[in-house]
Amino acid sequence: MLPVALAAMLAGAPAAADPLVLTKSVTTVSDPLGNAVPRALPGSVADYRTLASNPLANLARPVRSVVLVEPLPANVILYVRDLAGAGKGPIEFADGSLLGTGLVSSGLSLSYSAAAPAGDGLEFSDGSSWSYQPVADALGYDARVRAIRLTLSGTFATNTSFQLRYRVRIR
Repeated sequence: MLPVALAAMLAGAPAAADPLVLTKSVTTVSDPLGNAVPRALPGSVADYRTLASNPLANLARPVRSVVLVEPLPANVILYVRDLAGAGKGPIEFADGSLLGTGLVSSGLSLSYSAAAPAGDGLEFSDGSSWSYQPVADALGYDARVRAIRLTLSGTFATNTSFQLRYRVRIR
């Protein structure tokens, strides 16, 4: 029987996981002119979506501690009130991917607590630090937020995905 330290050395370091596949899209929700097909004009509202998928190549390589940083373009202002409802905060986390049905869990979750923001998985940056706490204007936006960082808990199941959605107003 090999000593534990020697057995660990012989086993080698775990193989690094293949990169996750990230797809970002933007949909204009409304514009200030009330067009039936909204255009991305100053004052328009848009939804940003990030779809993250864990490829099948990671079957034997667990993906843990998923952290996503979403820098905001200079010409947008983040909506910081409750976007998805039920106190879930300004970021909507949609889990699952079985043929687009949402039936298979990614194994990840995003925690949010407006009452105790230091302990949840959502952080905001004003460009100088990640400890910025947003303050909503009359319409629910905060122009000082320049980036968001999401720390998801759990292990990202292979061949699954999740989607994040957040809302902005175009300057």
